[in-house]
Amino acid sequence: MIILQNIIESNYRFQPAWIMVLIVISIMIIGYLFSAFHSRFVSMLRAFFLIRFSNQLSREEYSLTHPVSAFLSLNFIISCSLFIYQSISSKSVFYLTYESNFSSFLIVVFCVTIIYLVKTVSIKILGFVLEKQLVANEYIFILFLVNQITGIGLIPIIIFIAYGKKSIESGFIYIGIAFLIFAFIVRIGKGIVSSLSSRQVTPFYIILYLCTFEILPLLLGFKLLERLN
Repeated sequence: MIILQNIIESNYRFQPAWIMVLIVISIMIIGYLFSAFHSRFVSMLRAFFLIRFSNQLSREEYSLTHPVSAFLSLNFIISCSLFIYQSISSKSVFYLTYESNFSSFLIVVFCVTIIYLVKTVSIKILGFVLEKQLVANEYIFILFLVNQITGIGLIPIIIFIAYGKKSIESGFIYIGIAFLIFAFIVRIGKGIVSSLSSRQVTPFYIILYLCTFEILPLLLGFKLLERLN
């Protein structure tokens, strides 16, 4: 009885080893890119904040296949999927009845990858049909650019969620959600400004795209979460 009375409940949650491995991989990716491709890495950060840098990089044929872009996209998939997994498994924001394990994380990775793969292909097809391939390619670059910077910003958030105290877990989940919303607004804003500045796309096409490929998927996602709760 005395032994049981001396047991103190931990303020931290147990985290599987694979979560630490994924976080370390993300940090190593950022460190490697900052060291090996410093100028390109800085240019990507500038392009996130300044339209002219974004347009300049998007016109490069190898912009999306460059090692910096490829590794940052990989980091986005890892960090975004891990944040979504943490948000669901914590049950503090979303309450879904599913088993929290590495297989569940892989399902999230698969869903995130498919969503952006389908979106990219759809934008390509839409640009081909409307004969606006240049505008479509610039928007795809903006899509990847914002996601890549978002992946960097999510790293400290997922670290605090994983290894911070339970009392701050839900707070950082809400911070992460707010950050994703901010990134979504930035992506839409940069896409609209870039499309209008090219003078090849009318406001009608922009509204059509937003309703079809941005707003509708979000509404379907919220509806799905409501049914799963």
